Amino acid sequence: MNSKKIFSLLLLVVCFSVLSQNKPYILSPDSSKKWKLQTNLSDEFNSKSIDWNNKWLLKKVLPNVNAWKWNNEANVNIVNNAAEITMRHNTDNVPVAGTYFNSGILKSKDTFTTGFVEVRMKGATINVPGMDNGRGVCPSFWLYSDFDRNVEEGQTVYSEIDVVELQQFDYFKGEQDDIFDMDLNLHMVIKENGKDVWYRPKQRVETQKNHYTASFDPRLDYHIYGCEVTKTEINWYIDGVKVATKPNGHWNRPMNVTMSLGLRVPFVKFMNNRFEPVDPLVDERAKKQLAGMPTSMSVDYVRVWK
Repeated sequence: MNSKKIFSLLLLVVCFSVLSQNKPYILSPDSSKKWKLQTNLSDEFNSKSIDWNNKWLLKKVLPNVNAWKWNNEANVNIVNNAAEITMRHNTDNVPVAGTYFNSGILKSKDTFTTGFVEVRMKGATINVPGMDNGRGVCPSFWLYSDFDRNVEEGQTVYSEIDVVELQQFDYFKGEQDDIFDMDLNLHMVIKENGKDVWYRPKQRVETQKNHYTASFDPRLDYHIYGCEVTKTEINWYIDGVKVATKPNGHWNRPMNVTMSLGLRVPFVKFMNNRFEPVDPLVDERAKKQLAGMPTSMSVDYVRVWK
């Protein structure tokens, strides 16, 4: 191939990349909506390192979880023009504040309220033969706010939109999810009688819980997961197809754009309204799954529009 053809091909690739950033990936878009890319919340991950200075939070104000610790310096890197987020078992199983694993998270410095968020993401592989094959971590793309306990009675203290949570292997109404099942849920805390009251998806299925079964294995390839948030409704998209919608009555607080790799069964147990750590050398199911650690999810890009 001569130099002119190579140049033309490169120009075509660049033009396609620029055009694809101009609007969300929706197969049947509303032509009346004009989108503007929010560069402060978007990242193509084409640099040599993560932009901790301008876009992402390295250490401060990260989510408070009880079953693992965040270590972005060790667990978030650029690999093949994508952000790779890794979950690791602590060396020699030495617990840190009662936890046995450390992971990475990309949490935006700026916040999002309404618009469209989109990520091109690949799940994490834990290939251990047996009933738990594929199980143990949860690659997630989500939006969440801070806690504002100064709100009026009956108002939203905390809001969270899960654009997608992969590989949870959740159990609900007698059915066990597998690797193809995905959660696209809503969480919130309301101020009631002056106290925080959590509202979880399984408690309010009609207004907060979405379940989607894909035709593909999310660990094997990149797929596009998107969400449109307006003042009145929330719409979820997978590979350009609208797959769920809910009314928006409480999810209007400023939220951080977040991608993270969390732990799930058998490395944790859910109790006291949170994930609690399991010692993986004591629990036999967890011990077997250690053969799949460390493991990583990959994010090709994240884009946000108004």
